[in-house]
Amino acid sequence: MKKSDIIIEAPRQFGKETEFFIQSVPQNTISCQANVHNAIELLYVVSGSYSVILDDSKYKIFPGDLILFCSNTPHHAVSGDSEENSYYVIKLPPSFLMELSGREGMTEYVMRFAINRPENKCIWRKQELAGTQILNILNALITELENQKYAYEAAIKLNIAALLLEIMRENPPQNQLKHPEVAGLIYAAMTYTREYYSQDINEKELAKNLGVSYSYFSRSFKQVTGMSFKQYLNRTRIARAEQLLITTKKSVTEVATDCGYNTTSYFINVYRSIKGKTPYEAKKNQL
Repeated sequence: MKKSDIIIEAPRQFGKETEFFIQSVPQNTISCQANVHNAIELLYVVSGSYSVILDDSKYKIFPGDLILFCSNTPHHAVSGDSEENSYYVIKLPPSFLMELSGREGMTEYVMRFAINRPENKCIWRKQELAGTQILNILNALITELENQKYAYEAAIKLNIAALLLEIMRENPPQNQLKHPEVAGLIYAAMTYTREYYSQDINEKELAKNLGVSYSYFSRSFKQVTGMSFKQYLNRTRIARAEQLLITTKKSVTEVATDCGYNTTSYFINVYRSIKGKTPYEAKKNQL
């Protein structure tokens, strides 16, 4: 496959708007280039097949399958051997959920879609969806898009909200937070980290700026995300590094600097520990 054959799916408004559309590509084509963006994204396959890499896990998805990409989770997709391959895309900013109610109260729910955790489901097979409310909602979304009756845009947003509700209720957190405002605190830290990952972020200073003690922040961050702040910072940086290695001609040293690492050797060690390969191997095998 040549670089000229690549068809890149880009967020129309950089993940700032709620969208529902269909995308079709020919066989053996990159339909979604390796990328990381703020939007929550779901793909519902209607024809052909796709090979998907989601946060280093590989999946093969077929017609009737649904896959979820949490916000800022590295992912890309390549179509299979069928002449026609298509899927519906649901793309929305995390603020979509917060705008449905009080911002502070809804942040806990946004966390379900803000980080890819092992205990959270990310793929639903056709057989699993049969007879479920999730499938009913997906069919309603397609009907609204195809018929475009009066106020269909509102109907699409309402159905997307219902879909997210079904996903949340299907696998509720085992340890719900006693203080929902904690989720807002951690989400603010995550948002800051995603924006300023290339800078020297000091966890103690961040906690102070958020108005809490370092010990409280550290403990709460681990409870909400399932990882330490340092682990999250490194994962954020490496996710961006992976995208730069695959989609640009920047050297490994340049990528390391762009992603906040002072030395290339340390960057290589962190990259290997998270990805199981070196950045040189990732660059060598880029599409």
